[in-house]
Amino acid sequence: ICVYLNHFAAVEISGEAEPLRSIRCDGGDGGDGGDASLPLTSLHRILPAITLGYGLCDILEGLDLGRDFLIHATALVIVMGTCCELGYSHTVTPMLIMEISSIWLNLSSANFISETTSVVFQLLFASSFFMIRILIVPYIWLEWVLTLMREEREGHAICFHWSFKYFVIVFGIIFNGLNFYWMYKIIRKIKRKLSGKEKMAEADLKDR
Repeated sequence: ICVYLNHFAAVEISGEAEPLRSIRCDGGDGGDGGDASLPLTSLHRILPAITLGYGLCDILEGLDLGRDFLIHATALVIVMGTCCELGYSHTVTPMLIMEISSIWLNLSSANFISETTSVVFQLLFASSFFMIRILIVPYIWLEWVLTLMREEREGHAICFHWSFKYFVIVFGIIFNGLNFYWMYKIIRKIKRKLSGKEKMAEADLKDR
């Protein structure tokens, strides 16, 4: 919903397109009200806080699931915690579209579904992971970074501390790198299933 609002309804809601509206400090209507640093909607502020709690639970699960899961969960908590603490949570909300793929992964591991249903959920997970985390999210991240740099270059007032740009760049590289790593593991898992080395119903991403 937030991704849709950012790309198709931001002008109607605030008078200025995203991510430009969130980056500039001259107000959504081109004035000097400073409203551009506020979330586009309340949902943009609430979802990152919810995800922060989800990340804390993931850290606890990562202690059992292994180092890869723990690193991913720790990075998630650092990003969400920092953005929420600084009041910049709305800037990271569109990136939460990544969690759509996690829905299918969790459903594929449910013990009350058939093997065929599990395989369908795994296919939905793999396809949504590729579309969202490998194609869409890097585009959203790069668009935000390039827009911020252009605004700085043109001398516009920016609504963030100077260090936040580097925070977004560094953790953007880390998260996109992790997603490409998970995509690699997904491809390996698909190959094991097709070769018969692993049961079709096995839904976790552990190497065997």
